[in-house]
Amino acid sequence: MDTEIVSLAAESLSNAERHAVVLLHPVCVNRDIWRLQVPVWSQSFRLILVDLPGHGLSKALGGQPTLADFARGLALTLDRTGIGQVSLVGVSLGAMVAQAFALQFPERIRKLVLANAGAVTPEPVMQIWGARQRSYVELGSEQHVRSTIERWFDQDYRERAPLTVNWVESLVRSTSQEGYFEAVDAIKRLDHASRLREISAPTLVIAGEKDAAVSPEICRKLADAIPAARLTILPAGHLSNIEAATEFAEVVGQFLLAD
Repeated sequence: MDTEIVSLAAESLSNAERHAVVLLHPVCVNRDIWRLQVPVWSQSFRLILVDLPGHGLSKALGGQPTLADFARGLALTLDRTGIGQVSLVGVSLGAMVAQAFALQFPERIRKLVLANAGAVTPEPVMQIWGARQRSYVELGSEQHVRSTIERWFDQDYRERAPLTVNWVESLVRSTSQEGYFEAVDAIKRLDHASRLREISAPTLVIAGEKDAAVSPEICRKLADAIPAARLTILPAGHLSNIEAATEFAEVVGQFLLAD
């Protein structure tokens, strides 16, 4: 079955004349994951919040889509909105899609922010993702939700911020099995490492010092491989834009505003 590239559900906030910044969320959630940053960034940027395929209000693509297909869907969405050059801010899956977009459409990139992601999925990690898919089928969606939350947030944060964790949990629960599996299959085929030198845009790589899913060392390798990249490590786990929301908003916002 061929993959049909379709435009994605998105909302545009703030003045259309401002620097356009596209926000790309992690797997299993949707554009609402950016609500802690929107009030801060909307003062300075035109924000485009996107639901990636199979998440939020965007339908799954079908077939066996790749991250490049996700990026083409984003390009189509921007075309239909009349937006040319953009900066991309992505966390986890969103950062992988941002890499794919920058490699396919380099002329459309002003700046990149790549948080909590690497550039390749090694074979052992592919096996882990496959095991998560099997667990979803065998044990059900609630076990999937619990294990995802435990992987993203350590016990200390879950105890300190139960209401925030419950909110993120509700976003995970809202994502369909089809959307999750489609994204996971794309993640398993992530392989951008050999092409990162082609990315010429100024790039900020963000790591979470407590990230159990993507270590700071993986993020450091990503930053080292992109010519115009630098690394910032925040006091957070895998969702750095949630656990270190203020720090994330400031470091990203200041990077995007800088000449």
